[in-house]
Amino acid sequence: MIKNVKDRIEYYTFGLLAPYPELRHAVMGRRGPDGEDWGFSYREGVDPGKINANIDAAVGVLGLGFPVQVGQVHGDKPLILAPADAYRPRRPEDVYQGFDAIISGFGQSLMIKVADCQGLIVYDPGSRVLALIHSGWRGSVQNVIGQTVRNMARTFRLDPANFLACCSPSLGPCHAEFVNYRTELPEAFWAFKDDRDRFDFTAISRRQLTGAGLKDDNVEFSGVCTRCSEDFYSYRRGDSGRFAIIAGVVAQ
Repeated sequence: MIKNVKDRIEYYTFGLLAPYPELRHAVMGRRGPDGEDWGFSYREGVDPGKINANIDAAVGVLGLGFPVQVGQVHGDKPLILAPADAYRPRRPEDVYQGFDAIISGFGQSLMIKVADCQGLIVYDPGSRVLALIHSGWRGSVQNVIGQTVRNMARTFRLDPANFLACCSPSLGPCHAEFVNYRTELPEAFWAFKDDRDRFDFTAISRRQLTGAGLKDDNVEFSGVCTRCSEDFYSYRRGDSGRFAIIAGVVAQ
């Protein structure tokens, strides 16, 4: 990932996506422009107006509008946006519920929120179709990544061999211990664990991406573990906040 600073806001971008200036994207860290922790998730006890102000600041440095959001449920369903859908939820009750990915071919700004889960950007430069995916371990078991890629290809009649995929900081194999893995994770995942029952979900997700048709060279992972890095929220460290992955396509 590439660290950027604009208007005192630190954010990260991916080298794989750098050749496509029409795709504005960012992984936002946990610290806002004042150096204090900020967050992007509507949750109990936090003023939605404050969250909206954070989102406005984040999309502002990218030159994007207020993003479409989903109420993530650790499932495998993508929300496929329609051409005229200019939905801009600014209240918790307005967020699209029951989805863990968003697909758009029409330039809408998109956002997902994570803290240890993987946040993926999938982009087809030829058609400018874009998807964001939230994949925790439960979503990984259901292959939300593969489901989204296949929906993206089928809906817009695209070849996933042309897709690019980048993944945010997430829980690394150094901390992804699953002591109950025999009941929580399918046997197909067991080849990706070490002798301390720690799983490499980067390798699992890479396998799911290539299994859905992406080329291995078209995939980039951040290599940053959220549990290790203080720059990002981590559920396993006890953080309640969420950091954001934001992306949108603009006219060039």
